[in-house]
Amino acid sequence: MTRKHDFGTLNGVIPVLVTPFEDSGEVDLSQLSSQVEFLIDRGVTGVALGFGSEVPRLSTEDAEALMRHVVSVTGGRIYVMGNAEMTSVRGGSAAIRRMEQAGADLVLLRPNNLEWAEQDALFETILETAVCGGLPVVVQDAPQHTGVRITAETLARLLGEKEIVAVKVEAPGSAAKISTVRSRLGAAAGSVLAGAGGVDWLHELQRGADGTMPGPAYPEVFQAVHLLSMQGHRSEAAKRFARALPLLVLGTRDLDTFLFVQKYVLLRRGVMQSTRLGRPHRPIDPRLIHEIDELLEVLELLKFFDDCHIIASA
Repeated sequence: MTRKHDFGTLNGVIPVLVTPFEDSGEVDLSQLSSQVEFLIDRGVTGVALGFGSEVPRLSTEDAEALMRHVVSVTGGRIYVMGNAEMTSVRGGSAAIRRMEQAGADLVLLRPNNLEWAEQDALFETILETAVCGGLPVVVQDAPQHTGVRITAETLARLLGEKEIVAVKVEAPGSAAKISTVRSRLGAAAGSVLAGAGGVDWLHELQRGADGTMPGPAYPEVFQAVHLLSMQGHRSEAAKRFARALPLLVLGTRDLDTFLFVQKYVLLRRGVMQSTRLGRPHRPIDPRLIHEIDELLEVLELLKFFDDCHIIASA
């Protein structure tokens, strides 16, 4: 398995890109480039495509073109994680190979429609898919979206395989589950990532998470919380996280609200010019913009994001 990056322990902040759209519904590659450059400037570890990139609303060809464009913009400065849906070994491994051909360095593998599978069968199916796919794999654990329950024991077992470089734990009660995965790993190496928009990052980090995969709108907050925690400044890390928490919670209403919040904050930060979502999508609450603006202004969050960047860059 040839790797362009030595992943070692995947850690830090790895934002899941949001997909900008033109009025026609085509992906807006210019805004996508701006988003990637913004994240590189903010010092992220890597970027990823995922469910939060509205991949289900893209054609296979559009998803591959999006990946190729992101890879071209990064130019090897950071790694790029692709997205692959796994409903079978054959389908999942083909999806991984498509991401490899588009230039991805590794892939986020999302088991789906396998609710019936026992844990041994899940382990074998995921591992065989990774072996056949040919790219390093991050296994996504999100039963609230997929219906697929992967136990902490199975996740730890998967981390013992060379093809699996990390697991992304975003099941309900993620912080406690991360603790259990860590206890099952013992002294063995293995990267454990958090997700779910970063809404419980402080506690996931304290329970043993190596990194998180939030949205792209304010990566500096997650970076500052990570650095302060690693330096032993836990109270300051908690204060920083609490400042951003109302905005994080606002995005938990549903996926389209989360995506709109991310795109609107990027617009307010001058990174994007549009908040268009892929079609079809849920109607956006007409009060949502007011609610976001109120939080940005009352909590002075735009300045706060820049302050967090200073801390993260120190």
